[in-house]
Amino acid sequence: MSEGLSASQRYREITGRVDEAVQRTRARDKERARELELEVESNGERLARAADRERLVRMSVETQWETAVEALWDERWLSIKPLPKPAESVPAADQNHFDGEVERTRQALEEVLAKRTLLRPRRRD
Repeated sequence: MSEGLSASQRYREITGRVDEAVQRTRARDKERARELELEVESNGERLARAADRERLVRMSVETQWETAVEALWDERWLSIKPLPKPAESVPAADQNHFDGEVERTRQALEEVLAKRTLLRPRRRD
């Protein structure tokens, strides 16, 4: 500020600086708001994809479970329980890892069942 200015001139100088600061802040806020809108939009799309993936995984697991139950139906000694609820806490891994685990488990069951039928004596009718 200049020393020889009147009070009204100093007031205008100060309010001018405040106005400039407000305008810069508004411009930054507007830009940040736009960035956040894009981020929200992107996150919404990711959330929608994750929800679709969850539905597909649930359907796949339910189908795998029903197949396993059907395959084990003749095993009278085995008490088959309902499909367990999903685990709330799991180690961090890509969904493809878990899909692979379900597939490996299904294949292991098929192998065991195939061996069982090979080892069973044939029934004579």
